[in-house]
Amino acid sequence: MIAQAKDHRSAEPARATIQFDTARATKGQRKEESHVNELVSDFGFLSVNATSRDFDGLAQDVFAQLILSPSTVVQLPMSDVDVLPSRPTVTSLLQYYIDHDLALYPFMSEAKIFGSVEALYEGYASPFDEWTVYMILATALASLSTSPEDGSYAEAVHYAGAVQKHAKMVLLPGSLQAIQMMLLLVQYSMQDPHHLDSWYLVGAAARMMVDLGLHQDPPTSVKMKDAQLDLRRRIFHSVYSFDRATTLVHQRSFSFTDDSTNVVLPKLSNAVFSNLAKSRNLSLEMIGLRQAASAPYQLLFRSGPDILQKPWPVICAAHQAFSEWESQLHQAKVQGPFKLSFRSEMLYTKILLLSPTRLKQQIEDYGQLRIFDHAVAYSRTLSALVNDRAKATICTSYDILRTIFVVQRLLEVCEQHAGICFGDCIPHPPHVSESKHSLPLLTARTGRERRSLAIEALQLLDGIVRILGKKYGISNAWRELEPRVHTMQTSLQDRAI
Repeated sequence: MIAQAKDHRSAEPARATIQFDTARATKGQRKEESHVNELVSDFGFLSVNATSRDFDGLAQDVFAQLILSPSTVVQLPMSDVDVLPSRPTVTSLLQYYIDHDLALYPFMSEAKIFGSVEALYEGYASPFDEWTVYMILATALASLSTSPEDGSYAEAVHYAGAVQKHAKMVLLPGSLQAIQMMLLLVQYSMQDPHHLDSWYLVGAAARMMVDLGLHQDPPTSVKMKDAQLDLRRRIFHSVYSFDRATTLVHQRSFSFTDDSTNVVLPKLSNAVFSNLAKSRNLSLEMIGLRQAASAPYQLLFRSGPDILQKPWPVICAAHQAFSEWESQLHQAKVQGPFKLSFRSEMLYTKILLLSPTRLKQQIEDYGQLRIFDHAVAYSRTLSALVNDRAKATICTSYDILRTIFVVQRLLEVCEQHAGICFGDCIPHPPHVSESKHSLPLLTARTGRERRSLAIEALQLLDGIVRILGKKYGISNAWRELEPRVHTMQTSLQDRAI
């Protein structure tokens, strides 16, 4: 399902995409920094001068302001770190970040991170070093926080505010390091939507990535070291994964399409991760999940009306892609909170693909019950993650947005299709003559069983929103939905008596 990097210098590098029938300071730190510099200097056909054309004449501080102004919800308070935390404290937080965040998005190496820590404690840290360490500390602390009122969140905001003075020096056009610094901001914004809007930051990072040509593997005529090539691939796939996740949560357009990309998967090595086997599996499974979602979303949400007249071939291909991804997830032995997180995102995506605005009224009874079943599974999966405090730290603000959408679609099915939802009929899946695969049969359930499942799912979803809402805030959308949830719960309970 995922294209593995084989001969990265082949004339036609394999594309790491899902094919649908219906569409097409230490030694380690210095080494990585040299790769960043050489990537730009050696990549003759995409030089910094060429990529900076859109920002010609802009002062550094103006460019940084163009990035930060639209993405700022509430200004981060400017602050200074007068006293560094103890080394054991910093090491513990950095290891948490490496195990939970870098393992998914390996856009820099462990050596680079610990090299920046060494530079900070030894007194020769550059603005990039400070930005790296403080933003990682901020992200780790925000992840461990459970409320904007607790000490971890206050510390996170303090560290995030402390790097803002360096923005004009690290957020530079035509710079790979700037993309890495941007992605650190993206990760933090997903934990602190009170201050930063990840949508704008992801879009800016994607634009910078495309301007540098990272969305295409270089031709064989360009000589590049393996480590350099792997770094640019790691950065590309990190941007890709952030962009797909953000787009699907907000239901907007991709920053770049799959058809515009031609980049094989990074090899990843011990030079990137110390715990290579675990981290490599997590990173590649994350990429595979986002790839499986990308093509059908583009077709169903951003294509012409012809696709929506015959949506089932696309939905069937998506189901097959997710089935293959789940099989690979099992083979990779991904367990614990990451498995729950991946699975909940997959279930959300399956519901989303059955929910384009122009398609809602055309979805057959089979489709409505598929949404119902996915919503029940989603509620159980994410509840198991959110209600375990140790596991819940890997959640992001995207999880509450996904959950509110799932609640909305479950309510629509229960309210507008009560006859089929709570009746005893079990519709057969539509026949998809254009595909060699078939849609799965629905689980045989009685109407009474579905009423019990609906009550359970709404209760679990309500609990998820309450827990995540305490951390990330409750949206107006949920305030509008909440009375409907309680009304539906009461109605279903009365019928069950």
